[in-house]
Order: sequence, then structure tokens, then C-alpha cells
Amino acid sequence: MAFRHRQHLIFKYLQLIFEGTDGKEKVSAVTTYILGVAERSEEEFLKQIQDTKFTIKPEVMSTLEQILERGRKEGLEKGMEKGIEKGMDRGAYKNSIFNLLKTAVRFPQLTTEELSDFTEVDLETVNKLLSVKAQGDAAALSNYVREDLLADTPLKAEDEEKLDQLVGQLMDM
Repeated sequence: MAFRHRQHLIFKYLQLIFEGTDGKEKVSAVTTYILGVAERSEEEFLKQIQDTKFTIKPEVMSTLEQILERGRKEGLEKGMEKGIEKGMDRGAYKNSIFNLLKTAVRFPQLTTEELSDFTEVDLETVNKLLSVKAQGDAAALSNYVREDLLADTPLKAEDEEKLDQLVGQLMDM
């Protein structure tokens, strides 16, 4: 932690610091330490290393490249995890909307509060859906569900058919 408040010294004595390291593990440890305290990106550190001349430069470069690659892989994995979560969230939301429509068809006597509670769709969405339904325009209701409620959710052909069927049943009530 000696260099934490004097980061400029790390790069001033970079050659000397790395010349004193023996073995790949120590090079890796020193590289990781410098990245931790230097408050510079890996790319900036890589440029600094490239501009320096010392004998173990290939080992330092190799270690830094491994750290960069590991960071890329971790970033990719986290991105994939978030994408999967978002996809699951969209799927769950789509199911909630379809459940709302089915419940409204099968149990027309339920109040908006009961529909909201039973389907776990927020009250505002249930109110809006029922107010669009009350206009008596099936196309407007279908449009509202597709373009407002499920705009970010891709629908398969069978989902489209089911949606048309549910909207038709809801309008016939």
C-alpha cells in the first residue's frame, strides 16, 4: 500500500519494481497490485508497459493480457446473465398479461382490485385495460395490449392467436 497515495512513483519506477520480481506468480501479484492502487485502466497500464524497456516485459505483458481477458470473460458472462434475467422478466410479464386477460374473461364479476390482486398485475394497468375494453373497440384493445403492454416482448405466432382469441372473448362479454 506504499504507492497508494503516490501513484506517479509506480510508473516512474516501473522497471525497477518488475526487475525485482522472480517467477510468474510474483509478476502476476505485482501487476494486480499496481492495477489496484494505480487507479488507471488496464489499457492505460498496458500502454505504460509498452513504453518501458525492461527484461521481464514479456511476462508482465502476458500477465496483463490474461487479466484483461479474464475481465472480458467476466463482463461477457455478467452481460449474458443480465440478458437471461431480462428475458425471464419479459416472459413472466407476458404470462401475467395473458393471465389477466384469461381471468377477466372467465371471471367478469371480479373488481379491478380483485383482478389486480389475483393476477399480480398493477392496478393502474388493470384499470387502463378495462377502460380500453369499455370503449367497445376490439382493435383498440388488441392494439393497447400489443403496443403498450407487450411492446418489448416478442410474441410467437401461437401467442398472437391466443391474444386475438382472448381479446375477442373479452369484447363479447
